[in-house]
Amino acid sequence: MRHAPGSAVGTERHSPDFYDQGAEFVPLMPGDRLLVPCKGGPSISRLETYPPRLEIGERGGTYVLEDDGPRERWRYLFVPDRH
Repeated sequence: MRHAPGSAVGTERHSPDFYDQGAEFVPLMPGDRLLVPCKGGPSISRLETYPPRLEIGERGGTYVLEDDGPRERWRYLFVPDRH
């Protein structure tokens, strides 16, 4: 199945309680916006709402959220489509 560029592969997100924000300077509330850097693919970063989507379809592949550790280390990693 092909997804339109920029469309969501899924709308799956972790629940807000999944993330331990005890060490964060500013805890986020559901619906707050945050900028998540991207590694690879056509984007430099993605503007998301908290909690961020786990996967985002993009032309040529999918961004997959790497959300281990503190929020400052979160990244979307680009995984190219297999042809």
